[in-house]
Parts: sequence; C-alpha cells; structure tokens
Amino acid sequence: MANVSLWNSKRGTASSSAEAVHQLVPRLAWGDAVGNQVRYLRDLLRGWGYASEIYAEQWDEACRDEVRPARDYARDAGRDTALLVHHSFESRLVPLVAKAKGRKALLYHNVTPERFFEGSDRHVARGSRLAREELVQLREHVTHAWAYSHFSVEELSAAGYRDASVLPFAVDWNAFNVPPDAALRAQVEDGCANVLFVGRTVPSKRLEDVLRVFTAYQRLYQPRSRLLVAGTLYSTAPYDASVLALREQLGPDRVVFLGRVDAAQLSACFASATAYLSMSRHEGFGVPLLEAMYRGVPVVAYGAAAVPETMGGAGLTTLSDDPAQVAGLLAVLERDPALRARVVEAQRQRLAPLGQQAVAQRVREALTPFLEGRPPSALQPATPSVTVVCPGFDAAPDAPMSRLARAVADRLPDARLWTVRRQVMPLQLAPRKERDGATRVWRFTPDEPSFGPDRDTPPSSSLETGVRCAPGPLLFAGADEDVARRTVSRLPPGTRAAGIWAAPRAPDAAVRQALGTRLWELTPGRDLTSLAGELARELDVEGRPHAR
Repeated sequence: MANVSLWNSKRGTASSSAEAVHQLVPRLAWGDAVGNQVRYLRDLLRGWGYASEIYAEQWDEACRDEVRPARDYARDAGRDTALLVHHSFESRLVPLVAKAKGRKALLYHNVTPERFFEGSDRHVARGSRLAREELVQLREHVTHAWAYSHFSVEELSAAGYRDASVLPFAVDWNAFNVPPDAALRAQVEDGCANVLFVGRTVPSKRLEDVLRVFTAYQRLYQPRSRLLVAGTLYSTAPYDASVLALREQLGPDRVVFLGRVDAAQLSACFASATAYLSMSRHEGFGVPLLEAMYRGVPVVAYGAAAVPETMGGAGLTTLSDDPAQVAGLLAVLERDPALRARVVEAQRQRLAPLGQQAVAQRVREALTPFLEGRPPSALQPATPSVTVVCPGFDAAPDAPMSRLARAVADRLPDARLWTVRRQVMPLQLAPRKERDGATRVWRFTPDEPSFGPDRDTPPSSSLETGVRCAPGPLLFAGADEDVARRTVSRLPPGTRAAGIWAAPRAPDAAVRQALGTRLWELTPGRDLTSLAGELARELDVEGRPHAR
C-alpha cells in the first residue's frame, strides 16, 4: 500500500474539540441509502450537542429545507469546524475540501466499478472512474477515514488510507414503521407468492438475473407467483430497456415494475413479500437486505462484495448465479414453513446488535478521536519497492505464471506479490503481508464469490485501486488479465511497469501501447529462472545483483 502522512497543514491542524460538525455530499437524495444516512448522522450530531448542517451541490426538491449549497461551506467553516465528506460517486468537490478550514474526514460508501456501465452508459462509467480517482485525491486532505463495511475499508487501505476502519451504519429503524398502503397491499395479496427486489435499475444490481431466477421459480416451482420490483426504471435508458426486453423474451407472468414508491407503498411490498431476492454484483453495504430482515421477510442474496458481511450469516447467501439453483432456494423457503421460521429468526438475531442506541454509541466512539482533534500516530514513508501483480497466484500457485511471479519477487529485495484471495465467498479482510515461503504475498478480496473451474480470476476493486497507487515499479504477471487492462494507463506518472503474458490469451492494444518493449511472452517450455532474472533486472532500477 502507498503510505502517506495523514496529519499536515493540508488536512487541518490539531486543536480542541469541534464546535460544529457538518457533512458534505455531492447530492442529497430523498429516500436513498446515502441520503438517509446523512440525515440520520446529522440528527445524531445535533443530539450530541454539535451544530450540524448538510452541504450539497445538488438535492431533491423534497430535501431543499435540509440542505445548504456546497459553495457556502468555505464561508461557514472555521478552525473549530469538522467536516465529514461522504464519497460514493464523482463529486468534483475535492478543491472545496482542499481549501476548507478545519479538520476533515472521509466516509466512504464505495463506488460501483465502471466495468458495470461499459457498453450501456459511458457517462456513468466515466463518473465511476473519476470517483475512484477522487478517492485517491481526497487522501491528502483528510485526517481520518471510515467506510461502512470491511469490504470498503479494504479498498481504502489499498488506496493508502492508514488506519481506515469500519463505521457502523446507523439505520433509522423507526423509518420503516410506516403503515402499508392499503390499496397496493390489497392488489398484491391475492394468493400469489410475491418475490421482492428493491433498488435502482442499474447494471450492477443485475435485474436481468432477478428476472431469470424468477422465471425459473415460476415455471419450475410456483406458477402462482409475482415479481415486485420497487425502484425507478426509465424505458428510454439502454440498460432499463434491455431489462424490459428480457422480460418480454422470457415471458414470465405477473412481473410488476412499480417505479419509485413512497414509504407506505414500500411497506406494502414488504408486508406481502414471500421472499426478498438480490442478485447484485456490487454492494458497499446493502440497506435493503437489513430492511427485509427487519420486516420479517426471508432474504436470498448472491454473495458478492459486501453482501456476505451485511447478511452476517443470516438469510440464504448463495454462491451460485444459476437461475434454477437460486429458484430452488426461493421454493424451499415457501414450501418448508419450519425452515422459513428458522431463517426469519436468524435474521432477527442478526439485527440484535444493530439497535439504534447501541449503534449510535459505537458511531460516537469511532468519531470521537476525530471530533476531539487527536492526530493519528506518525508514520514513516515507505521506501518504494517492486510490486508483482499476479491475480491467479493464490488460485494456482504451481502454474507457470505463478511460479514465474514468485521467482521475480524472490529476486528483488522488499518486493511483494499481489494476488486475489482464493475463497468460496468474499471475506472482508484488509490486505496484509503474509509469508508464502520466502515470498511476501498480499491477498486481496475478490468482488464476486468464487473461482469456478471454468471461470477467470474474479475482479477485485481493492487490487485495482492498490495497483493505481503502487509507489514503485510494477510487473503484471498476467498482462492479459483485466487488472492490467484497467490500470496500466492510469498509473502514476513515471511508474516503471512491465508485463508478461501467456497464450492463448494476449494483452489488448492499450496494454501493448503502455508497456511497449517491456512486454514479454511466457512461451511453453521457456526457462523460468533465466526469464525471472531478466524481468528482475528490468524492474530493479538500482541495478542490484539477483543471484537467487
């Protein structure tokens, strides 16, 4: 990881306890997870005796009485003002944060990777890419950093945020206690088994997989079933149009896109639901999963990103995205009342530690060092060292590419080997140095559950972020893999990088252009020892001997 000092003049100076604690968010939306969290934190801060306002560049009309323009913050801030900067998408607020008086901290909600939007929405894909660039830029302007899951904390660590930790997500459970809309409830409580999904219609939510699972469920198990989708859908947007087209192609009965719903309508959806289904490929937390648990609806969820952490061992977390297999989980919940009761009870126990008073106290304890102006401990800058990036090393340590990666790392003093952790389900563990024989190995969490026998190495947002922030020379041991394609053109200026690839795959044009003559092919039968020495000499700019 890139090591940086987190306490200097750019970040504010240590002082007495803050008198005011404000929040900055690009857009304050009504009803979404970030907006709800921001408003709830404001109420907590006011309850603790701080003056607290919300600043935003944009806001929904329903929020206009709760927000101040972001441009006013520079005028309102003072030396004893603290600012919590929420980051989840491109904000263009880094210059404002940099110039603002007082101390500043980051609250990271995670950023949906751009790969989900490629081919469907170039504007959003670009915004996702710029948001991750801003994540790195914000690092030098804040003294503390938190995220709402260990999955997201891992990416902060990869980006060079020292001592980043989890801030408990403060859910306002009382907001869910809204009487159901009587008309909608009467409409959908007609004897059908109702499968519910709540969320935005965006590629990362995989509405197409929800449709496929529901179609299999209806045809294989329960003909009298209905799919309820609560979330805005625009028929003119490319992805939304593709979802609607797939519905027509698959032809299931009773698929209802409700669009944006109010609190009473949402209560009616949950009150009538047989199960809650999520096939999302990327979640920084996943509030609807907990909302379903709170309302007594059993959850079936694909175990990607932070989903297993949010589920906390409750509900049914699946490693499979096969429609028939996931449909079988929905069926068993409906057909086995005893199992359903056990699942609902386990979900209730999962929520027990998340009571509002307990979480509010943990949030206060986490924020106290920042609010009181305590500086983090001093950190000595790390000496740049060579990083060997071999995504498949953990999955296949004896493969020729993995053996070559190890041989190169072992020849270079202080070199480290970065890989994607092989496991059946993502575990939220910050990447840390481990020893694999003589090799220093850093294992990063994959974004998706498993390395199937016919699957490529799954992507890892944390690994990609770490590569973009690596302080020294880089070797892509797998220059044909996605991590090279997505990062090689975005490395810090002056980074010395090389790559090695093996047929039948080959690097794309961008990788070839970026690496040029520093690109090797690992051909069958090639002597790994001599090639490792050649690569080590290319990467070691200090010209040290590589006898091992």
